[in-house]
Amino acid sequence: MRSAIGGTFSGHVETPFALVSSCFSAMCRVNTRGTLAMTSIGLAVRASTPRVQLKHIAFVVFAIMVAFVVYGRDLQLLDPGSELRQRYAGVPWWMLAHGLSGALALFVAPFQFSKRLRQRNIKLHRLMGRLYVGGMLVAAPAAIPVAFILGPPELFMAAVVQSTAWMLTTGVALYCIRTGRMQQHREWMIRSYPFAAVFVIARIIMAIPAVQNLGQVGLISVVWSCIAIALFLPSFALALQASLASRRAPIARNA
Repeated sequence: MRSAIGGTFSGHVETPFALVSSCFSAMCRVNTRGTLAMTSIGLAVRASTPRVQLKHIAFVVFAIMVAFVVYGRDLQLLDPGSELRQRYAGVPWWMLAHGLSGALALFVAPFQFSKRLRQRNIKLHRLMGRLYVGGMLVAAPAAIPVAFILGPPELFMAAVVQSTAWMLTTGVALYCIRTGRMQQHREWMIRSYPFAAVFVIARIIMAIPAVQNLGQVGLISVVWSCIAIALFLPSFALALQASLASRRAPIARNA
């Protein structure tokens, strides 16, 4: 009887400890597996983010375009007897203000899209942002009298539309960052930069012999087409990015 009671008693004593021990072991295994799983997911996410992204390729291609325009066209301005220098002889100060400030905006803008720069040196990011806004405030208005004086008349309104859109998009981006709306600021900067790039893209297209042979009709068509693309392409790209991100979100949650 004593042994039976003792055995029963000892069984009742050992069972809770056994249960606690087994539960603790199970929790440790779950925690370990969960930690490993989260680590694996984190590594997978990092591995799935390439170091060379589409924006890097785009900016390299654009830098090559800028070098092509500067070397093939703008260096002629250093020659007093060149046809390009003579064309701008009637608006030297307007062109100087427009050209230098526009070049400054074109140069600093790509660095504003660098996440690494924003995280490591926010002061430099803000300085470059102010330089971009300052360059825009000079280059965009100066383009209007240059277009009015030099012509052709068909491109005057193109200059007005491009300059106005550049100022508006940059102004909204500036308002967003001043009110703490970081995501909206980034999106409006993406909408702003293509208007600054119209100058370069149009001259690259005009360098194509088939387009060049069209003369003034080709020039007007190219400039208006570049402005139209600058108007809708950034919004299309942002909407497509948001759509792809929403499709990836359920997959990440299920994983």
